[in-house]
Amino acid sequence: MRKADFKKNHLEFERWIIWYGDFLKKLIEAKKVVTSDFEKMELVEALVLRCAVRWEVLIEDDIIASLNHDSSAYANNLGLRLRKHLTRDESEAMIIGHRYMDFKSVADVKKFAKKYLVPKYNPFEHIPSPNAEKIDEFMIFRNFLAHYSGYSKRAYRKMMVKKYSYTRVPEPGAFLIKVNPKTHAYRWSDYLVNFLRCSEKMRLAIYK
Repeated sequence: MRKADFKKNHLEFERWIIWYGDFLKKLIEAKKVVTSDFEKMELVEALVLRCAVRWEVLIEDDIIASLNHDSSAYANNLGLRLRKHLTRDESEAMIIGHRYMDFKSVADVKKFAKKYLVPKYNPFEHIPSPNAEKIDEFMIFRNFLAHYSGYSKRAYRKMMVKKYSYTRVPEPGAFLIKVNPKTHAYRWSDYLVNFLRCSEKMRLAIYK
């Protein structure tokens, strides 16, 4: 039985993140067609949602891949009698069924994975805390842009005031097209590089 491929999952994710990075650089530095900061901010904000979706898909694919390789931890934890080697379709049906997975943070993903995935096929435990913190920060942007709810707005404002010392909080796009004085790169680039480093660590942990 051919098994789901963690490496394929991560290389596809990394290719998309690199593409988004290249596209965003062209967008920010464009002198024709997209010329105003407002237009650039709107497009950057749309790409935040695309990057977040790619991360969510990677989480889902890795959980399915882990169960496909070895479902024993999942079965033992739930008191089920399952074959150790499930098909990919069976793994997907077991963990997702008719609903999508919804994790509140990287810590939430890691907690789930520690409980239901065997250590050998658990890439999430290899996410370093600094990478996890940066991803959680990025998802605050995502939640605000996806919902514009009072809760997501307060979470975004709290992050910008506490972490970046803003008194007048900018829109997400305005913040992301600024240059980080510490890294001398665009703010959005810091987040994309973090995704790439995180994915690489997860991928290499499975394929040592």
